[in-house]
Amino acid sequence: MSTEDAESNRKKVEAEIRQMEIDDVSAVYHLGEKLFTSDEFPILYRTWDAFEVTDHFTSDPEYCLVAETQDDKKIVGFILATTIEKEGTAWKKYGYVSWIGVDEEYRRTNLGYRLYRRLEEKLRKNGVRMIIADTDADNEVAIAFFKAIGFSVSSQHTWLAKTLRRGRDKGQNKDKNRTDEQK
Repeated sequence: MSTEDAESNRKKVEAEIRQMEIDDVSAVYHLGEKLFTSDEFPILYRTWDAFEVTDHFTSDPEYCLVAETQDDKKIVGFILATTIEKEGTAWKKYGYVSWIGVDEEYRRTNLGYRLYRRLEEKLRKNGVRMIIADTDADNEVAIAFFKAIGFSVSSQHTWLAKTLRRGRDKGQNKDKNRTDEQK
């Protein structure tokens, strides 16, 4: 399905896509709290917290966008991104989508697509020639979204996670998992 087909199959919602302002930081944070829960994403390698919003807003405000409903001025979506410059690489300047979220009541209304397209316009104007996004390999909804807007899965990346138990003595069982050569 092309991006034009995906766009035409969705109902529109009256919302303005605009630059995030200081007064939006709290609303974006709380929306992200609803969307990026540890129940839904138990081993998310980045955790959603207030720092995620404030750091992006202070370091890359031009790449922080919100979707605000026109009737009640409610923030119902956002996208937070940054740029990465790497000399000696093919594109030199990359865009990186750090977070994108749309309130569950407003999904399938084209807001995610509109947020992304506005971000892409800004990145393109600033010399970005490649945009990168990542998500959990099991997050089929996000993968389908990114594919629908033209991204391709370029590689599989495995993140490993270990949950540390509380209350274990630092020295307890320290030799238990070592090989004979390490002892």
